[in-house]
Amino acid sequence: MDKKVAFFILGGTGDLARRKLYPGIERLAKKGRLGKLVGVYALGRERGKIEAFEERFRREVSVPLRFIEFDVMDRESYRKIAQEIENLPGVELIFYLALPPDLFETAVTHLGATLRSFTNPRKIVVEKPFGFDLESAKRLNFQLKRYFTEREIYRIDHFLGKLQVQNILSVRFSNYIFEGIWNKNFIDNIQISALETVGLEGRVSYYDRVGALRDMVQNHLLQILSFLAMEPPAVMSAEKIRDEKVKVLESIRRIKTSEVRKFAVRGQYRGYREELGRESNTETFVALKLYIQNFRWEDVPFYLRTGKRLKEKRTQAVVVFKEVPGNFGKLLGCMPEQNKLAFEIAPRNKLIFRFQVMPPSGLLACTVESSMETDIAQSIEEPPEAYETLLEDIVNGDQTLFIREDESELAWEIVQPIIESWEKGEELYLYEPGSWGPKEAEEFIKRDGRSWILV
Repeated sequence: MDKKVAFFILGGTGDLARRKLYPGIERLAKKGRLGKLVGVYALGRERGKIEAFEERFRREVSVPLRFIEFDVMDRESYRKIAQEIENLPGVELIFYLALPPDLFETAVTHLGATLRSFTNPRKIVVEKPFGFDLESAKRLNFQLKRYFTEREIYRIDHFLGKLQVQNILSVRFSNYIFEGIWNKNFIDNIQISALETVGLEGRVSYYDRVGALRDMVQNHLLQILSFLAMEPPAVMSAEKIRDEKVKVLESIRRIKTSEVRKFAVRGQYRGYREELGRESNTETFVALKLYIQNFRWEDVPFYLRTGKRLKEKRTQAVVVFKEVPGNFGKLLGCMPEQNKLAFEIAPRNKLIFRFQVMPPSGLLACTVESSMETDIAQSIEEPPEAYETLLEDIVNGDQTLFIREDESELAWEIVQPIIESWEKGEELYLYEPGSWGPKEAEEFIKRDGRSWILV
């Protein structure tokens, strides 16, 4: 690849830029995976926060990391961007909005106006969340489409850059043994869990505005669900894959505001309000049940849960297969455990298959559970970090792992009734830090004769 590329990082002295973007760009540049990188521009207010990166880029990458004092709200600041672009004829410009989400619309409007006088190829990268609710998501998409085409817009969800999330498609569509049983006839339920042991960790003001539903379910967990539930695309291309994900989101049964309690539970860990310093009904835990109304998944529940200050850090998608016929279990005097296929996304990159085998005591006895595991990261010499994968895809113009306009709005449409119900004061259950969440979440799934599963 010999095209010339320049990154403009709005919010370039912030936490995301320093922890993820600069290290990712640096690693890719050293591997020669970014074409001809001609410049990285850090647009922000505090140069001191990136001085170490400036030195590293000069030494390790031979590409300047340049600081530009910048205020997103100040129209005059965008003139500085224009001055830099004048010195970059023919260079592809990548604008990364590493900003608080409430600044996205302002940045897009001023940036779009600035670029009108330039013909450079350009791309814009928008971090999640894409809006605060359905209405604001539509407004943001409208602003983006005023100045950029859909091919130039990269709505980024870093979960899609994780190896094991991508491996869902590889396992499903490259192994014929799974396709015949990947449906309602053989699968009892699917559970997606994203559990954290940490609390707010410096995200106090942001997190209290959004909560667990907006922060994790509307984007990360629905994206994993889409990969697990989508039909095989006719062609393994970005648009065909995203078409199939959209079909899944369109097929999810919409929850009425009046029935949210039947399909969702929210909780908050004890001590959250003290940590915050004020009263708050923001949820730090969500459990949710969804149904996909199509031929493949009719009546198969998809259980989603996420929370902070829980017992264990684990992100895992578990496919739970149906029980063997009851008459076979009666012959043994017990029921074998259900088979499970788990995609562990964090803290490891493991694919785990749990199945039944003959016990040491012999054939005519209850079977015991055995396990096969593979760590896909072990087969890769230098496993890429999620942002590294996504940054390379942006440069290459590959939108497979990015979210399309209709996809982003459908995801909000699914959770909007829950948002509205909880804003009216739906019950908020407290749970102890270090637990698995509120007991009501256990009761929620037990009503269906099931339990939460991690393997």
